[in-house]
Amino acid sequence: MRVFFIYPNLEGQLGFNYGVAYLSSALKKEGHSTAMLNLNENYENPSDEEIVERVRRFGADVVGFSIVTTQLVVAERLAKLLKERLNVVTVAGGVHVTMATEEVLRSGAFDYACVGEAEYSFSELIRRLSENRPTDDIPGVWVYNGGQIVNNGAAPLPDIRTLPMKDYSILDFQKLTDLRNGWVGLLAGRGCPFRCSYCFNHKFVDIYRHNLGVTAAELGYLRTHTPKQVLDEIRFLLENYKRIKMFIFDDDIFTLDKRFLLRFLDGYRQMGARVPFAANAHIRFFSSEVAAALSSANCRIVKFGLESGSERVRREVLHRYMSNGSIKRAFRNAALHHLHTSAFVMLGLPYETENDLFATVKLLAEIKPGRFRWSVFYPFVGTEAYRMALEGGFINREKLSNLRNFFTESPLEFGREQDLLIDKLNAAYPWFVNAHSDLECAPHYRRLVHGILALPQEQWLKRKSNIADEDAEISKAMLKSGMRHYAIKFNRFMGVDSDYFVKEEADVAQ
Repeated sequence: MRVFFIYPNLEGQLGFNYGVAYLSSALKKEGHSTAMLNLNENYENPSDEEIVERVRRFGADVVGFSIVTTQLVVAERLAKLLKERLNVVTVAGGVHVTMATEEVLRSGAFDYACVGEAEYSFSELIRRLSENRPTDDIPGVWVYNGGQIVNNGAAPLPDIRTLPMKDYSILDFQKLTDLRNGWVGLLAGRGCPFRCSYCFNHKFVDIYRHNLGVTAAELGYLRTHTPKQVLDEIRFLLENYKRIKMFIFDDDIFTLDKRFLLRFLDGYRQMGARVPFAANAHIRFFSSEVAAALSSANCRIVKFGLESGSERVRREVLHRYMSNGSIKRAFRNAALHHLHTSAFVMLGLPYETENDLFATVKLLAEIKPGRFRWSVFYPFVGTEAYRMALEGGFINREKLSNLRNFFTESPLEFGREQDLLIDKLNAAYPWFVNAHSDLECAPHYRRLVHGILALPQEQWLKRKSNIADEDAEISKAMLKSGMRHYAIKFNRFMGVDSDYFVKEEADVAQ
């Protein structure tokens, strides 16, 4: 059969869809043909008519959609259009589909929905469709038939070590690599042991345990490829694609399985470790030994999810049980071994106060990460944090349905005064961090922050659109004066230490 994948990712960060790449490999292994539309303004964004024509030219029998919450409206519209114009079978998959399967199917846009990881279940669906066999009893594939929904639970989790390597030919991977400035994502494993309230992992585990009738231990949610498989994939990428400058391990916690980690790092060193890499770590899985091992294998950036500088918010709202003391130790370990650190934080969280917002700013100012990335909290359907936000009466449903990403503005409302503060922080976060730091630049940024905090909403909205340009000009002046500072760099929602980006720009110029 011929399967056409559509990944709607409008107004989102350009990236590689691992799920589709795995599914495509599994289908090709069984003799099917695949194609993909990576729908993003920075990669390709054809009109509806062009999409219809592209699917028609491919001769698709089935169109599969990989869907996150913010792209549901786009996916439903395109699915209905393609069903009407081409009479194709439509299948929905992805995180949002697993969290709200019945809701997705009741839209009438999709004939089937795949729950959870679908390498086994989707392949079985395509096999049966190609053989004209019944499809209403496939574990993990829910069916929409004449207004009725057939609930087939979840399929067993795939053994990822037996899967074929991801299909990088499903799209123009060289183009994607160049558009991302040579940064290439990798995935060494799946799963996370924690139950953070804003994340899908805990809900996935609950869905699988309920449907399969197993304990968490029996489920085996945490899985890794072998070190050899990951090293072979890296060799494949280096041999087949040009201008790769950085690998990024997108595993939830790359440092979780210490045995795997040390074996992989040893193998990467033996390969020559020519291309540096970045990886996600966790405060509770980051010792001095791990930091030293990462550094010795050319790890350039280690990323930590802090989310909030308020221990109360982390504990009561986010269910992230780590102290500010442990955060500081982890960042000291990274600095000791010359690792550039990246901190992720959120603002606009349920039950967050003004003091909590500034606790995050002050923690960043104290630990001085190499960079930090901030985002506005987005309550994904099905998560515990969504329930909290809903029960607290914080969600503006109109905003929630219209947002296409979780950077622009908050879909939650906390009152006029706090909403305005969140908007100001979101636009000029590095200014606040600089202002609360002990850096030489702090007095200048304190004046800037005092100025924008004093602005009423109407005046702020006029000023807001120029913040990024202002930041660039101020940064130039700071560099001339030799003052270390954080500036908005690489994307609109990242603050980067000037010591790092000056060195990086000098390296590029050489």
